Amino acid sequence: MAFIEWSEKYSVGIASIDEQHQNLVLLINKLNEAMACGEASTIIDEILIGLTEYTKMHFAFEEALFSQHGYPESEAHIAQHETMIKRVEQFEMDFRQDSSGAISLELMQFMTNWLLHHIKKSDKDYADFLITKGVK
Repeated sequence: MAFIEWSEKYSVGIASIDEQHQNLVLLINKLNEAMACGEASTIIDEILIGLTEYTKMHFAFEEALFSQHGYPESEAHIAQHETMIKRVEQFEMDFRQDSSGAISLELMQFMTNWLLHHIKKSDKDYADFLITKGVK
């Protein structure tokens, strides 16, 4: 059974963004499964690569929508993105120094917090604005 099941409580109401957010849920579940089997060290690199690709693609997508539609809180939201990118980069550096998988729990907490707080709060805030602009 998955650690986190995607549900409407995570939805921001914009299908393209929800689909991208589901990729984060997949990464969380993949890491959780590996941790449960004692195999986190073998998958951390793959998770970090996936998380890096996800942040680049997803944040660029959101930020393009902000620019296109004149989202008034874009500066603050982009600052949150930059903080998360720096944290992912730090996880990568930590892993390069110690590839034992010791960061797996911390990484899991970070990604879960991202899902539960950033997406459910900050992303829902911009989603309401974008939906009023016709973004679906």
